[in-house]
Amino acid sequence: MFAVFLLLSATSSFVVSTAVLSDLSNELIDDGLVSLDGSGVPTTVCMVSIKDETSRIQLCPMTPGFGPRSVGCFTVWNSTGAVLQQGCYSNQEISLRSQCKKGKCSSDRKRMGVSFCCCHGPLCNAAYSQA
Repeated sequence: MFAVFLLLSATSSFVVSTAVLSDLSNELIDDGLVSLDGSGVPTTVCMVSIKDETSRIQLCPMTPGFGPRSVGCFTVWNSTGAVLQQGCYSNQEISLRSQCKKGKCSSDRKRMGVSFCCCHGPLCNAAYSQA
């Protein structure tokens, strides 16, 4: 069980023009899974783990970096289903498109008793599963 706290994030310090959004970001915006903040930055809401084994809701903007990018959420859990880490995942489009699912966080493989999933959509990493 975990406690949920709402964290309001300050407006991002960088600006992304809608003309330079990745194809994936545009697709996720069209599907209602990602929104644009007041500065035009693709943003989602994820569960994020904190040190005392609880989680909170956090606004997650896309971070600047190399190549077309987007943003999603992730969860890492162990073989008993206990959450090891949850958070935001901003990366290159090619990585996000091939690894993350729309609207659900599920993993199709387990390594050394640990599973990872990433997803697109508000709070999509609050529930996670092994496929």
